[in-house]
Amino acid sequence: MILPYDQAGDGPAVLLIHAGVADRTTWSEHLEPMAAAGYRAVAVDLPGFGEAGVESGEQAPWGDVIATMDALGIERSALVGNSFGGAVALRVAVVAPGRVTKLALISAPAPDLQPSAELEAVWAAEEEALERGDIEAAVEAVVSAWTLPNAPQELRARVADMQRRALELQANASDVTEAPDPVEEDPSTLERLAIPTLVAVGEHDMVDFHQSADSLAAAIQDARRVTIEGAGHLAPLETPDAFRSLITEFLAETD
Repeated sequence: MILPYDQAGDGPAVLLIHAGVADRTTWSEHLEPMAAAGYRAVAVDLPGFGEAGVESGEQAPWGDVIATMDALGIERSALVGNSFGGAVALRVAVVAPGRVTKLALISAPAPDLQPSAELEAVWAAEEEALERGDIEAAVEAVVSAWTLPNAPQELRARVADMQRRALELQANASDVTEAPDPVEEDPSTLERLAIPTLVAVGEHDMVDFHQSADSLAAAIQDARRVTIEGAGHLAPLETPDAFRSLITEFLAETD
């Protein structure tokens, strides 16, 4: 599947992969600044988000990312992924390490994540609303869980709009199954990754993602862990300037 995308700039490619409560518009304010910094910035919608429908059959979003790179003539790219997007980026790196120049994982779940009671409650609230057919209640649960208590109303509304679109798309999906997870099948693949990696987590994110950052940074041999001050789970939206500065500095580092 070729994913919908936005892009700006020329130069080394940087593929931006959104969180599971978002879509490619997460990166709207980052594309031009990254282009000005000398990169070809490409933001994609994963299947079931934004403008990307869900095709029937086995779902392997990492394969869709690689297919989209092929379609865009991108042989190698840095990957930047937030949350679920970080999980997808990590799996691209595992199945096609030669295609990835650098890897930035922002509030990404580790494969050994054991969800806390807080995270379990978040998932349960959304699932219960969806089982009742109440998409608005599910959206409200998502916004409440994944944005900071002091988040501006504009940011909350933006996340709500993205998540509403995703839930409506996913509600119409049928005959889908999950592909075997290449990381869960062989967690030792992380230890064999030889890709410069930035593992970052928002200062105010759930404990699950701080623990995941610790786990990922320990497992990947060329990884550096950092905390993004002032951010929660959605650093590209919550602290865009600090996030972009961190990413551009990481991309500019020589190996």
